[in-house]
Amino acid sequence: MSSRTENISALEWEERYYAIAIRLGLIAALVIAIGAFLILPKEFVVKPYQLRRSVEMVMEALPPQLEKMAEPPKAAKPSVPVAATSDAEVQASTVEATTFTEVTKKVDETDIPIVPFWKVEKKPEPVSIPKPVYPDLARNAGIEGRCVVEALVDVDGSVVDAKIIKSSGNQSLDQAAIEAAFKAKFTPAMQRDKPVRVWVSIPYQFTLQ
Repeated sequence: MSSRTENISALEWEERYYAIAIRLGLIAALVIAIGAFLILPKEFVVKPYQLRRSVEMVMEALPPQLEKMAEPPKAAKPSVPVAATSDAEVQASTVEATTFTEVTKKVDETDIPIVPFWKVEKKPEPVSIPKPVYPDLARNAGIEGRCVVEALVDVDGSVVDAKIIKSSGNQSLDQAAIEAAFKAKFTPAMQRDKPVRVWVSIPYQFTLQ
């Protein structure tokens, strides 16, 4: 029983010791803070920074060529016209007449109208329709197809424009057909006894043999 009482008193003493130590620590910290506040100066004066070396500015004299710039030359005054005193002076100063060369305007082929195929009186007839060159890439790949090219037949029967209106599904075959269409030749279409332009359709078949 006595040993238990001694243990309890020892625990109480430790708790009291820790409490006293904490209080003493807080009091000491407060005293140090108050002392520092009273000892240290309340205002701090910031002194401006001073260069240790003095900076000297040196002005160099300009060369005599730049001290005085040369004045620009004065512009000449325009001459004042003077009235002629005789007919001879008037004839001497007369400007010769300018001769103009007559220029004949060349007829532009684009001024010729394009008549629809169904409307022309005389339809163009094929003279030569070259076969297209089979592209090697399509031939090696075993690609076949059929396309239709619309060609513009000029007044001399040549093809001046061409476009695909029905594709074969392969770009290389379509391009080969367009190149062949430009080499085609027709008889010119006639409208009121005058050659006109007209669009015609040319089918091309690509078949491997």
